Amino acid sequence: MAGSEPEQIGTADLVVGLIPALHDGPVIADAIRRILQFTPPLQAVLIHPPYSSEGTEPTPSHPQWRLVADPRLAQDRTAMAQSLGDSFRVMFETSRTAGARTCAVIASDLSTVTGEWVARLLQPALDEHFDLVAPSYARHPFEGLINRAIIYPLVRALYGKRIRNPLGPDFGISSRLLERMNGGPRGRIHPLASLATEAATGGMKICQAHLGPRVLPKPDWPNLGSLLSQVLSPLFLDVERYASYWQHARNSEPIPEFGEAIFSAGPESAVEVAKLIESFALGTRNLPEVWGMILPPSTMVELRRLARQDSGSFSLPDETWARIVYDFALAHRLRTISRDQMLRAMTPIYLGWVASYALELENATPEAVEQRLERLCIAYENTKSYFISRWRWPDRFNP
Repeated sequence: MAGSEPEQIGTADLVVGLIPALHDGPVIADAIRRILQFTPPLQAVLIHPPYSSEGTEPTPSHPQWRLVADPRLAQDRTAMAQSLGDSFRVMFETSRTAGARTCAVIASDLSTVTGEWVARLLQPALDEHFDLVAPSYARHPFEGLINRAIIYPLVRALYGKRIRNPLGPDFGISSRLLERMNGGPRGRIHPLASLATEAATGGMKICQAHLGPRVLPKPDWPNLGSLLSQVLSPLFLDVERYASYWQHARNSEPIPEFGEAIFSAGPESAVEVAKLIESFALGTRNLPEVWGMILPPSTMVELRRLARQDSGSFSLPDETWARIVYDFALAHRLRTISRDQMLRAMTPIYLGWVASYALELENATPEAVEQRLERLCIAYENTKSYFISRWRWPDRFNP
């Protein structure tokens, strides 16, 4: 039934959706063929964007699979947050209409997606009644740095769950969590950013599944400010929405894991430290007025001191970095300046963190990398009281 109209999906126990970054017909077709090698235990529907390629379209390898083409599934790199949010909403609504027990959404590069990925995202929800199955990918010290620097430690410190990839983008989702997501006003919740926080604040069962290697795009350093704005704005909106929860959450706890963690051996570091430090120093010269509206004087002094260090001793302390992230989250709430301008202004400081991180972990073992990330997470947890104080009494820290 490839190419069926979305409204003709009918009923299904399992719904799987593909949201590719590129509408490359052969890549989508190959991913579908690999997924169809997984034999679902229940009636399943695989929803994908329409595509055209030479040859025959994939045919379901098991009678319990059905294929449905839906033109609404897409990623737009120029408006990533919006397009992913819209596509996730399509999957939520389609799953609800179909009466699905569990939904899996795949939004990573499709070249590495397999039927085993789908099975690992679905089975914990089906067999163990987990509401959210978050992904854990093969770990490389210099990939997914925005997640390592900000997203994972921030979500862990605020909501108390050690979810390695809170923004996925690949998830298994129970019908209970789907109902919770569908029940909120459309404009109130960004689906991708809010899945983990909705599950955590709703007392739902959360786990993570080790999926293996994931292909990540190379960092687009010249346009990093736009990416930070798109990624962090929905995250910071949730910080505001769930403030009553995280101000009372204490400590963090591990969550159940399925599969074994994999450490990826690849290129050691594609980070050009000298250029990153230069970008940081340029920010200290060009953005002091903007930063001064966001950061307290003590942090500004610390950043100026750091800009004077030579490259060999360049080091941004964890506690300083955690407070900076918290300060930007507060500025996002207060609308101190334009939110987009504010998040873009964070870019040079983030590049300084990347440079500091790269210098420290050059030639480090996987164990040392994990220990380094754990120290950063603990710094976020230890400085959370600072954030709570700033959140409740922001004027206290103003110059």
